[in-house]
Amino acid sequence: MSTMKDVAKLAGVSISTVSRVLSGDNPSTASEKTKARIWDAVRTLGYSINETASNLRKPKPNVDEKVIDCILARELLFFTDPFLSSLRHVIEESLFKKGYRLRGQIGVSELEHLDTIGDAAIILGRVDSSVLKVLKKGYKHLIYTGLQDMDLNIDSVICRGYDAVCAAMDYLASLGHKRICYLGETSREERYVAYLDKVRDLKLVSDKSLVVDVLFTPGDSYNGLKKALSKGLDCSAIICANDSSYFGVLKALKEFHKSIPEDVSVIGINDMEEIRYLDPMLTSMSIPAEDMGNLVVQLLISRIHQTHSTPVKLYIPSKLTIRDSCVVNRG
Repeated sequence: MSTMKDVAKLAGVSISTVSRVLSGDNPSTASEKTKARIWDAVRTLGYSINETASNLRKPKPNVDEKVIDCILARELLFFTDPFLSSLRHVIEESLFKKGYRLRGQIGVSELEHLDTIGDAAIILGRVDSSVLKVLKKGYKHLIYTGLQDMDLNIDSVICRGYDAVCAAMDYLASLGHKRICYLGETSREERYVAYLDKVRDLKLVSDKSLVVDVLFTPGDSYNGLKKALSKGLDCSAIICANDSSYFGVLKALKEFHKSIPEDVSVIGINDMEEIRYLDPMLTSMSIPAEDMGNLVVQLLISRIHQTHSTPVKLYIPSKLTIRDSCVVNRG
């Protein structure tokens, strides 16, 4: 039987750090990466809620441990998007404390190969209608969370990417930027729709060359922006539809001898922890993953215990965090 000491050893941290993370006592003392290692160790060792309750001298939950599946609607992005990973860890931690266990991360392509399917599942990220139809047949309780506002007729917790991009565009426009480049996905993506709407409403420069259609990954963002710059991309600001893109932006602009923010202002969406340690630090729209994850768990457990029957949709606002990567356009 695994102990807290085993978890600490595998995660490479102290027992007190494991205790704080699992109990929720002052979790800010551990970084997101440290918390991720601890929860990975918990899953690897099969460390259970009852053992944790005993070690922390807290009463055991009144409900039997139940398994909740985590469905990755877009499998590739989970491994390249720190926001989705962070959101998943918040959900796992919150469920753990309530006597539930989150089963790994299940890609849509894996569903048909599962030996058993639980009663409930949490969908992370934008989901296609065909996939949702399959999920509704397999699960009694479903909840969706992400940045895309979707009419799924199931419980949902959403921080609208559309609103985040609108606020980011308003901020760039207030600094005098007219030629703003959009870097991110465009197909069925609300963040791109928001960009187009704001270009129109704010009477900014509308030019196809200012749209760089790339996946939300550092590598694709680097390659896409580098190609656009080689073709003469002319912009005073870039909006990264995902903070992960900033790593690629830094590299591409440096190769073209352009400085942030002197030559190009850059703003992102997500406010992931890693970008706070880059130079310059990225101005970003903060998406409250912790609030979203905790609300997902509360809503799902309410659904499981039949305390509500009508699908509920909760909206969580994003917030602009100003750092060093944006300045007034003097061009």
